[in-house]
Amino acid sequence: MREPFSFDWFDIDVDLGVSFPGAYTKTDFDNHGTSGGGYDKVNNFLYANLGAQVQLGYFGATLSGEFLRYIVNSASSSANLTLTSGRYHALLAYGLANDQFVIGAGLRAASLQLSQSNSLVPTNSPSILTMTGAAPEVGLLVKPNDMPVRIGATVRAPVNGSTFGTSSATVDAQGTTRAGSLALPTEITLPWELEVGFAVQVGPRPLNPSWIDPHEQESRVRNAIADERARRERRNEEIVIAAAPEQRAVLRAELDREEEAVRKVEDERMRSEAYQLLQERKARYANWPRERILVLASLLVTGASDSAVSLEGFLDQTREPFGQRITLSPRVGIEAEPIVNLVRSRVGSYLEPSRFETGTLRQHFTFGGDVRLLPFDAFGLTKGQVWRLSVALDVAPRYVDWGIAFGAWH
Repeated sequence: MREPFSFDWFDIDVDLGVSFPGAYTKTDFDNHGTSGGGYDKVNNFLYANLGAQVQLGYFGATLSGEFLRYIVNSASSSANLTLTSGRYHALLAYGLANDQFVIGAGLRAASLQLSQSNSLVPTNSPSILTMTGAAPEVGLLVKPNDMPVRIGATVRAPVNGSTFGTSSATVDAQGTTRAGSLALPTEITLPWELEVGFAVQVGPRPLNPSWIDPHEQESRVRNAIADERARRERRNEEIVIAAAPEQRAVLRAELDREEEAVRKVEDERMRSEAYQLLQERKARYANWPRERILVLASLLVTGASDSAVSLEGFLDQTREPFGQRITLSPRVGIEAEPIVNLVRSRVGSYLEPSRFETGTLRQHFTFGGDVRLLPFDAFGLTKGQVWRLSVALDVAPRYVDWGIAFGAWH
C-alpha cells in the first residue's frame, strides 16, 4: 500500500537491523512454562533482519528476511551447537480503486541450520543439518478513502521444509538418520496461520487519505503538450506539401530545427509543472493536523503441527509434543502523539499461547515511543531527512525484551 508520505510514482525503501537480545538469556523466551524460569541452556542471541521494497504506481514488491542465531549447550552433544533459523517473504501486491483495496500474494519460506560452533559469527564450520521449505501466502487490506477505519486479513499456508544438506549423516540399524549423537528430523515446519485485524483512528488527522498518482496528476499537462505537438506536426506537413517540390527538403529541415527548439521549451515546462505538482503533494501532507489516537486490534490463529517436537526437544533428543493444537493470540494497541510533531507513544498488550503441552497462556504488556531528532543528510543519501529515535519494551511472566532503533520521522 502507498503511504501518505509517498509522493513519487517510483518509490524504494530499505531496512536493515542487527540486535543482541541478551535479555532472552535464561528467560522463558518460547513460553515453555518450565518451573525455574526457562531454558538456561540457550545463550548469546543474535537477531538480524533486512528487506527491500519497490513501488511503481499501484504495484509493489517486497523481499524480506529475519534471522535468529544462538548457541545451545545440548545434553546430547559434547560440544556446543549454534542454531540459525530464518524466515523469508517474497511478496507482490496491487492497489485497486485508487489504492482502497490492496491485494497481495507471495511466498514465505523457512530455514534451519545447525552447526558445531561456539561463535555467533558465521564460520567455515560445516553444518550438521540444513533444512529449507516454502509455501504461499495471500492477503487483503481494505482502506476506504477518507474513512477512519481499516480492515485486513492474511492467510499463510503451512511450510514443510526438507533436508537440504547434512554432514557425516549415517543411518543406524533402526533406520534413523543421525549426525553424530543427534537423531535428525525428517522435516521442519511452520504451521498455517490466519491473521485478521482492524484499525480505527480518532482525531482530525486522516487515516486513509487518497493517494495521488503523479502520472495521473501530470497527465493534464502531458496530454496538452502532446496535443500541441500533434497539431504542429499536421501544420508542418501541410506547409511542406504546399511548397514547391525543389524547396521541400530545405523547408522540412528548417521546420525540424524549429520543432526541436520548441520541444526543449516544452520539456522544461513539463519538468517545471511536475516539480510544482510534487510540491503541492508535499504541502498537502505537511498541512494535515497531527493530533490523533490510533486503536488497533488483531487476532492470530495458528494451526496444529502433527507429530512435531520443539527445537529444544530436538536438541535434547527428547520427544516432547509441540504445537499439537490450534492456538489463538489476540492483540491490541494504542498510539498517540502527546507532544505534536515531537513525541509519539504506544502501549499495548497481547496474549501468548504456549505451543507446549504443559505450557499456559501468558499476557504481555508492551510500551514504546518515538522522539523526533534533527535532520541529517547521511552523506548526501537522504536529502535532509528528519530522523527519530525509537524505544520498545515487552514484559511478561518469565520474559522481558527491550530495544532501541533509528528510523525516518514522518
